[in-house]
Amino acid sequence: MKTIKELWPTLPYNEWKDTVMTLHLFTQIIGKIRLALMPPEAQWAQVPFTLTSTGLLSPLMHSEIGALDIQFDFMSHTIIFNTDSGKQTSFSMMNLSVEGFYKKVFEVLKSFGINIKINPLSVEMKEAIKMDTDDLHKAYDSKAVSRWMQVLISTGFVFEKFRSKFSGKQTPVSFFWGSFDLAQVRFNGKPADPPPGSDIIYRIAMDAQQSAVGFWPGNDESPKPVFFGYTYPKPDGIENAKIAPSSAYWSAEKGEFILPYDSILASDDPAGELLKFCESTYIAGAELAGWDIKQLEHKPPVRTSKK
Repeated sequence: MKTIKELWPTLPYNEWKDTVMTLHLFTQIIGKIRLALMPPEAQWAQVPFTLTSTGLLSPLMHSEIGALDIQFDFMSHTIIFNTDSGKQTSFSMMNLSVEGFYKKVFEVLKSFGINIKINPLSVEMKEAIKMDTDDLHKAYDSKAVSRWMQVLISTGFVFEKFRSKFSGKQTPVSFFWGSFDLAQVRFNGKPADPPPGSDIIYRIAMDAQQSAVGFWPGNDESPKPVFFGYTYPKPDGIENAKIAPSSAYWSAEKGEFILPYDSILASDDPAGELLKFCESTYIAGAELAGWDIKQLEHKPPVRTSKK
């Protein structure tokens, strides 16, 4: 059995920031393949990856040769391609530039008989990177990657427990490769206007009233891993709401609640602290936004004992 420190390892951004960028771009390449193969859904529901015990999975996709799935294994540090005809191919993600990864991925797809094109420019980054020619980003700290994966797994368990209490429309626990975060989103069934000036990504993502929690490993502008929680549209006065745990706070800059990842590591129950954050930020936003909280509660079936 893993210890608390093994379940919730330290993850200092500055020690693996170059690897974060490499991974972000690797996931965007696979994500764009998923985007090209899947029919569009509301709020980009067809786009995210799901968690596995060893990494991230781009679940069943449909191509001209049949079904395909692609899995990042962050324990063996390989990427694995499977088809419904029984073909399987994998290669190591270590010692590859983004350009090298891009070329190997499309070589595999071509060998399967899958011919698709994607826009090679990265998305949701401060500066777009042309991934098919990017030989700058190639760092891959395998130990840091495995620690990050463990954080995702531990966080995912908490998010699953949190989502089990909601009966309305909601997402699975999902990894969004554009923003490079693990998140879970609830909806109250009502439409919303996207923020003024939104691009296509946000016009689709933010066209419904929602409440979200997530984990993000940081970037150069905000170099600390954090959990976040928000309600959209932002309810008046939410910045003054009381939330838990005490280390969580409202970020006016980001317009959301923040719980620093490092702040839960000293706790005897990091998972419990994170669950408090999820529940308290949801309740704060839902109450102020007028959600029918009682109606949206999950009511488990009553179990009766058999005589």
